[in-house]
Amino acid sequence: MRASRSIFASIKSPLLWLFIGCFVLAFAAVIGRWLTTTTQQSQCLFPLAFYDIKSEREWVLTQGIYRSYRDGFSQGHLSYLGTLSRFRDGQLIAPVIPIHRAVWFNGEFNHNLLKITVTQHSRGLGDKSRDEDIQKYVFPHWQAGDVSVIALYLFNGRVLASGTESVARNVCIR
Repeated sequence: MRASRSIFASIKSPLLWLFIGCFVLAFAAVIGRWLTTTTQQSQCLFPLAFYDIKSEREWVLTQGIYRSYRDGFSQGHLSYLGTLSRFRDGQLIAPVIPIHRAVWFNGEFNHNLLKITVTQHSRGLGDKSRDEDIQKYVFPHWQAGDVSVIALYLFNGRVLASGTESVARNVCIR
């Protein structure tokens, strides 16, 4: 059986192999960039303002944005960037405190429940907050080693709501 001359011509053509190699390389670069950037982009973000009313005359306002990130199949992290303000009689009584914190976690799904084990807690650039305030107002159940169970709900196939018994429900729309 004889081989076709056109097959031999294409095998010996360096321009054809250069074209195929460049195409494969470009395709691999696009896929690689997509894989690396999707894990670095926030999967969900939601602003939240939280008032802790101590008395009729005194309260604490924490306001900022939570962002969730997927770091792997069962790992992720949650960052918070915001401020903490203390008021008495409607007047600011201390300088506004900038907050920049993050927690890393491992998670397991069981139906609509997500069991989260916190692996690390860290302070970000510019953070001036106290750990006690963060534990009370920003991440109440999210210290290293803590385990929390969060219920997840999907509304209309687009809106994701989550939360625990003692923390306000969060809603993410993508």
